Amino acid sequence: MKARTLLALAGALILPIMKTPAADVPDTVTVRLVQADGDPGEPQTMPSVKKTDKEWLDQLGKEAFDVLRSQSTERPFCGTLLNNKKEGVYFCAACDLPLFTSRHKFESGTGWPSFYAPFAKENIGEEHDSSFGWDRTEIHCARCGGHLGHVFNDGPAPTGLRYCLNSVSLKFRSFDEIKAEAAAKKP
Repeated sequence: MKARTLLALAGALILPIMKTPAADVPDTVTVRLVQADGDPGEPQTMPSVKKTDKEWLDQLGKEAFDVLRSQSTERPFCGTLLNNKKEGVYFCAACDLPLFTSRHKFESGTGWPSFYAPFAKENIGEEHDSSFGWDRTEIHCARCGGHLGHVFNDGPAPTGLRYCLNSVSLKFRSFDEIKAEAAAKKP
């Protein structure tokens, strides 16, 4: 078993106990939305998404709330998007901001969906996380502050990064769905 898989399994047993609030977000954020072809658009400034804990819980359900709003971690090898091989974009399950693309997904062996780069760097926030004596970087949605997972420096080329995500923090839409949504919005 790879060392990072063993550490991930140990963390999954401990981290669901940890409950800390999601990241604070400013009143406005500059992010990139998805275009009809699945690529990032130009940067746009828009309001962030802020809700009460009750509103988030009602919208997300308990499991997604625990991960996105309380920084819990789903168990490895259980997430619905781990083995997703479809081509498309992964959006924030809380606010629908595009976060990752299948073009950057790879099999890391850790039990969580892994990517070597985000959809757009503006769409991801980072914070130092030293919980349980581990030095690592927590990643969150830039628009709503929802916890997504962590980024590590043991990924493949070209970035050398591994963005390790909780499936429950994401929603997937295929490139065909994105194209159809864009066509439906045109007058």
